[in-house]
Amino acid sequence: MKRSFVCCLVLLSIYGFPESAVLRADDLAGLQVSENGRYLVRHDGSGFFPVADTAWAIGWRLTRGEVESYLLRRKDQHFNTIAMIAFPSFEGDVVIPNVYGDRAFEITGRGAWDPLRPVTTPGDNPGDSVEYDYWDHLEYIIDTAESKGMYTVLLPAWGGCVAGDWGNGKVTRDVIFDATNAYQYGRWIGYRFRSKKNIIWMIGGDRSAVYGDKDYRNVFRAMAEGVADGVNGIDQQNNEADYSTTLMSYHPRKWKPNSSEWFHNEPWLDFNSIQDQPSDQITATALDYGLSPVKPTWLFEGGYEYRNNIYKDWQIRFQAYQTVFAGGFGITYGSMNIYHFNSVLADPEEPITTTAPRKWEVSLDEAGAMDMQHLLGLMTSISNDQFLDRIPDQSLIEGDPGGMDGNEGVRSNRIQATRGGRGDYAMIYSANGRSISLRMNRLSARRMNAFWFNPRNGKWWVQGSEITDQKPFMKNIPSGPDAPVHEFDPPGAVGDGNDWVLLLN
Repeated sequence: MKRSFVCCLVLLSIYGFPESAVLRADDLAGLQVSENGRYLVRHDGSGFFPVADTAWAIGWRLTRGEVESYLLRRKDQHFNTIAMIAFPSFEGDVVIPNVYGDRAFEITGRGAWDPLRPVTTPGDNPGDSVEYDYWDHLEYIIDTAESKGMYTVLLPAWGGCVAGDWGNGKVTRDVIFDATNAYQYGRWIGYRFRSKKNIIWMIGGDRSAVYGDKDYRNVFRAMAEGVADGVNGIDQQNNEADYSTTLMSYHPRKWKPNSSEWFHNEPWLDFNSIQDQPSDQITATALDYGLSPVKPTWLFEGGYEYRNNIYKDWQIRFQAYQTVFAGGFGITYGSMNIYHFNSVLADPEEPITTTAPRKWEVSLDEAGAMDMQHLLGLMTSISNDQFLDRIPDQSLIEGDPGGMDGNEGVRSNRIQATRGGRGDYAMIYSANGRSISLRMNRLSARRMNAFWFNPRNGKWWVQGSEITDQKPFMKNIPSGPDAPVHEFDPPGAVGDGNDWVLLLN
């Protein structure tokens, strides 16, 4: 029996988090695109709302103990997905080993990786440095994430290994793939991890697929085909890969076209991914949402917390809520202090010891990261039918919806609306607490109840105070075909950081 919307609200209000949002290892199998092409669903048809953390360098920077500690903390914060790169690019002239001294591939005579010679050893015993190789450690991370009910978005390679320079696509020493060996490596890594049920594959890696006359699409296609063939146990390229057993997307670079520009009609691309600045994110989401054939889309990489010291918790929140309400199926968080997992100490004055906390460790509780669980709680508090029926609808808003200003759009007064396709509920986000005027005739019920949701702490606000029960702040608001416009005034004064969600049901 499906839970009613109000019952879910009670659960979220009293306990702080809906039970349906908490994944267990047994829930991870069979993730796929929903029948309507807008969302991801699990094997039982229940909707999945990914809240991912950018953990690019976890595969080579963290020990097993640090992996366990990091994943446990993120699990406690209700992140359900991490994003990671399979192996590192160069740092200067150095071919980087992992924290245990193991390298991903053999080194060629010119001091570069040979992607057709992965370094593997018999056995995978973590207690035996000979048996435990680079790829065993990557598997340990994937398995540890699975044990905590978490998915891994795995990039087989960073985009620079295909497309070279970030700015112009010129060949650099990082480039190790062409269409032939990209397929072969893709097939190898797909086969290596074919039994893992918690992998979402991500081709690309912060690169455009085309730079003027430099077209790398055939290389990225070949890698995607290789991954699928490896997962399916196929040992030769036949250009007829079965992509039904993989879930795959493409990670583009910032400020340039996103995955849909080059690959929307490709059979291997199950959903689109966006990397952009706040001022462009809603436009990019809407563009993907309107394409045919219908495919899901999301903000896979936005502004990182503490980037240029201008992205703080408010910027993290309004990026997330605005893109999700504009049609995104989930969100990816990132912190400038975490994704690289470097060894910088949290306190530079502290003596360097093996137990001294690193900056990334103490940064796991940054405010923007902590706020993401409230978005997950809100989006999973609705029934499954309502979750899968959700659509963006700015026509609900009467008057100016607002926008973003400042460098990259780091200040917002945007009002962004989403609702059930049947008009049975609506959620409207006000980025700075300005009032919301709604065309209630866009909703189907004759009467609606209204709630304020605080995205800073996940609590409900009623009649001047935060509450722990389900009582609405306003009951029986006229809605339906003949209803007039209704104005809703969020708590507090209009200003940066005073963001609210209005919920109607």
